Amino acid sequence: MEALLKTLAEKSAVYESVALRFVCVESARGSDDPLKEKKYDYMYVEVEAQRYRPYRQRHSDRSSQNSSEVDLETDFPDSYSWTMIFAPGRQHLFRFNYAGEEWFSLRRAHIIEFTAPLPFTTGKTIYEWSGKVWVDAENYNFLKIEAAPTNQEERLRQLLRAYREAPRFLIYPMSRRPAGADYEITFLSEYQRLSLPDQAEYRHFTLDLEGNAELTGFQIHRYSQYQFFGVQVQDRFLK
Repeated sequence: MEALLKTLAEKSAVYESVALRFVCVESARGSDDPLKEKKYDYMYVEVEAQRYRPYRQRHSDRSSQNSSEVDLETDFPDSYSWTMIFAPGRQHLFRFNYAGEEWFSLRRAHIIEFTAPLPFTTGKTIYEWSGKVWVDAENYNFLKIEAAPTNQEERLRQLLRAYREAPRFLIYPMSRRPAGADYEITFLSEYQRLSLPDQAEYRHFTLDLEGNAELTGFQIHRYSQYQFFGVQVQDRFLK
């Protein structure tokens, strides 16, 4: 595991080298209006303490049209900031465990479980989520991330117990259902053999008395039409 994390630290440097050097089109839709898709020109403009800061403006096919920044509130981290998870100065913030290998999208992948250090508050940083990362066993690209709020399983177990014991009106508990969320990102766009985010899906749900999950909302973000500028990517993975 130590050797794998060292290799992934090297790979994270490649992701970092292009983080502020691309623009793409982000297409977003949600459960509030699932048939309405909004498009943004999307890029990262600054490295902050816990993430890359994204910038959005309304997408237009007319290159001459100017648009101001759009502030889009989400309850989950932006996709590219997940590439920070294996950075040398950040690995110590997580607990990692090797979980085996499997095939994903026709690629043999290492599966690495991770546990984040911070309690879940806003959900906007990767340090509040725990889950699994699939990385390409050949070139160590990101392939997929599945995550949930840290300690969600235990929290939901306690909330479900309280929900079942709550006072009832007829047969219905007089308290809110336990609520949770999960999150999945795939990295299936490619640039010079470097995989990039192509879709992120966030889902929130509630539990019934039997503990079954019922979907209550979702957000889906797709990323396409990547364009890079000023990039010189040279490392042993891309030659």
